Parts: sequence; structure tokens; C-alpha cells
Amino acid sequence: MNCPKCTSETLAVASVQGIDVDRCTVCGGIWFDEQELPLLLHVTPQELSSLRGGTTQDDLNSKRGSCPRDGTLLLRIYSAQNPAVVLDTCTQCRGTWLDGGEFDRLLT
Repeated sequence: MNCPKCTSETLAVASVQGIDVDRCTVCGGIWFDEQELPLLLHVTPQELSSLRGGTTQDDLNSKRGSCPRDGTLLLRIYSAQNPAVVLDTCTQCRGTWLDGGEFDRLLT
């Protein structure tokens, strides 16, 4: 799968508590398949160290990407948990993309 924001970068797999998520090693964004994000928001911070970090990049954050699973244009919605975070969500597979640094903001 390719990064929906960098577009040419292949996503690397990171595993937390047996859940595999896909992360871009360039922009730090993370792809969560349906139901992975809610599960991981309740894991202890120490176990999430491989997913934390990433730098906010305004040019990428404002860009609409396509789903790395099925190519559907991602819908941008504000997070109910933290309205400063914009979730990029696929209406078909229901996966969610978080840009670099956004996962950390959801945890605080």
C-alpha cells in the first residue's frame, strides 16, 4: 500500500498488541483499518511508542488523499475526541488515515 499523502511511499507495518497498522516512514502518517483506531486509543502509552511521533506538515495535512486499500477519495472529518484533528476516512472500507503527529494529539 502507498501513503495517501506522499503517494509514492510504501507504508511499513507496525504491530501493537497483535494489531498491524501501516505507517509512512516519510511523513509519519498512519493508516488504521476499520476498528483498529478505537482499539489502540485505549492501549497504554508505553505500548504505543512505535506509533507515536511524526511532525505536522501543513502542506500534507490539507491535502485530500485516496484510500490506500481501494483508491476511494478520503473524506475529511473533524475528530469528536479532538476537533483540532482532521480524520481522513474511507467511505468504502471505513479505514482512517491520521497525518503525522495527529495520533499523539488524539492520545492527549
